[in-house]
Amino acid sequence: MQNLEDVAQNSKPREPNSLKYRVLDFAETTGKTAPEIQNLVATRNYATLWTYAINCILALWLIANPHLFDYKSQPLVVSDTISGALIIICEAISFIPRFAGMRWNTAAIAVWLLFAPLVFWSPTPAVYLLDTLVACMLIAMSILIPGTPGSGGIELVGPDQPPGWTYNPSSWIRRWAGIALALAGFFISRYLAAHQLGYIPHAWDPFFGDGTDKVTGSSISKAFPISDAGFGSVAYILEVLIGFMGDRARWRTAPWIVVMFACLVLPLGVTSIVLVITQPIFVGAWCGLCLVAAAALMTSVPLSVHEAIAVGQFLVDAKRQNKNMWQIFWMGGTVLGSGNKDPNRMDYSFVQRCAASVQGVNMPWTLLVQIGIGAYLMAGPDLLSYPNNTSSATVDHLFGALVVTVAAISTAEVTRIIRFANVLFGAALVVCGVIFSREVPAVLISEVFAGVVLILTSIPRGAIAEKYGSWDRFVR
Repeated sequence: MQNLEDVAQNSKPREPNSLKYRVLDFAETTGKTAPEIQNLVATRNYATLWTYAINCILALWLIANPHLFDYKSQPLVVSDTISGALIIICEAISFIPRFAGMRWNTAAIAVWLLFAPLVFWSPTPAVYLLDTLVACMLIAMSILIPGTPGSGGIELVGPDQPPGWTYNPSSWIRRWAGIALALAGFFISRYLAAHQLGYIPHAWDPFFGDGTDKVTGSSISKAFPISDAGFGSVAYILEVLIGFMGDRARWRTAPWIVVMFACLVLPLGVTSIVLVITQPIFVGAWCGLCLVAAAALMTSVPLSVHEAIAVGQFLVDAKRQNKNMWQIFWMGGTVLGSGNKDPNRMDYSFVQRCAASVQGVNMPWTLLVQIGIGAYLMAGPDLLSYPNNTSSATVDHLFGALVVTVAAISTAEVTRIIRFANVLFGAALVVCGVIFSREVPAVLISEVFAGVVLILTSIPRGAIAEKYGSWDRFVR
């Protein structure tokens, strides 16, 4: 493989001379022609043919399962049998190097297997468990281990840190926390789904007695065509699997993975907040496990948003330099003239490793106060027993959840500017307090005081310890 400096000198630059560094696409980074790249991908495929065989074995397992277990559901029997047959066909065709992209179909079928027990409301937990395990293994064997079809896991040499950044948002030491939090959310959601699907008669709640039973069995939950907790478990396990995909510099080598990861985390976050808001308002109960899962998700958002910012910068720079953004989005590239390698953390202590895993995230006292106010507002109607004033209770539940969400996202330095949203929420809380709570002095004082404190604590930015290249101008 050619040296990157030689590649840069031989290729004709089209980017503005004012930029201090250059973006190279997949072909420029490898220094290979299209036929040579195909040979590299084919060589990589040959080295991972064992994953094709394992996927075929898993497919045979799917086909055989209906004859070994009593599914009690003909649609699930048909689903597993057809899915197994299609996987064998896709994997067989993928043996031909130029058709390696057929492995995407295997991954798509695996995603369907995650949903099938929910769509058909699997009568038995064994089928739900088997389909989930097989689906996760299929995704790992078709994409995670061999590398994404197309690039074939070919390493793209270059810097680990984005230009102008003081750390690498895609490093493994930063990704482990997000993966662990997603895994916790997966197990909680699976447990709640087991209750909704009828596998267990009662869902344990660590804080609110039978609150979890009331929420998971409410009319809102039953309004969904599938188990809403089961849907959440699918999203969480996909988040875990995607968290493992890509190398330590995937912000430039596999931008599509980071974007897909963000598209899972952000909607999950919005959904969790909506569910937290609706619990006391429409159900009249709290689900303790749901709150734990939502807290884990809100913690993972500021840990993952940095990577999405880095990808955005990389793609914007590629566009400015007249590169093919679509090709770079799917195949990746590199940056020449800027960026550093990850430090060697072999000798790091446990404390140093923990600090490195949350680099770029900190908790100023102002945000800590806002989180406390948000939590108080959510719990206020129960603590103060609002007398005949459901409007005030609804206001506090709504704004409490929104305030906590904004403060949590603002703990990331790259999104610190979002804290100003709490200025609006604080002002709205004061106005709503005057309108709805004027006849209840204790509630009125509580809401006005909370709103004023929110406004005041949203003004200071707090300490910023890291640098983010061109994004620094948005860190306010």
